[in-house]
Amino acid sequence: MSISIDAPVKVSDVVRGAQAASIFISAAAAGGSLGLSALYTRQILDSPTDVMLRQWGRMYHSGKAVFPGAAVAAAAAYGYVYYATTRASSLPKSLEVSTSNLPLIAAGLCLSIVPYTLLVLLPTNKKLLPKAQAAEENALLSKADRAAGAGTVYTEQQEQTAKQLVDLWGVLNLGRSVLLGAASIIGLIAFL
Repeated sequence: MSISIDAPVKVSDVVRGAQAASIFISAAAAGGSLGLSALYTRQILDSPTDVMLRQWGRMYHSGKAVFPGAAVAAAAAYGYVYYATTRASSLPKSLEVSTSNLPLIAAGLCLSIVPYTLLVLLPTNKKLLPKAQAAEENALLSKADRAAGAGTVYTEQQEQTAKQLVDLWGVLNLGRSVLLGAASIIGLIAFL
């Protein structure tokens, strides 16, 4: 596939809206993902192990509800822009943009967070999720249950392992930020 920037064509305000939405959504998702890795993960590493694991688990479930949908929405908007600008003769004419394959590349980068997650982050997630679930269950125990020996008491090695896994997750998650940020930059190049 070659990247080509052809002569400008006129497109509708709807396409301009899709351009703005695609860049905004992919950039916001990149920033959010970067914030999780660079700020949030760094902060929870200072927490006691059980609290850190609960916080990571809650962050994971919140992010799982937001980031894949944002990536798909941005990819759909990039795809629509590509489709509309390559078929511009059928749309109302009001603004000029260059037709190129760059929106398809940006869409692909947005969607690539799914295989990236499955291939790179899933092994770490599989180790952390049961630990986070156990920490949530421990938090629900009464003081009497804990005094009777119920719940998890972390050894120093278990604490180190949990902190290393959360730290590793934060580093690996940076890849998703890079993919979404690259999509935003390519979108800007394509649309400006």
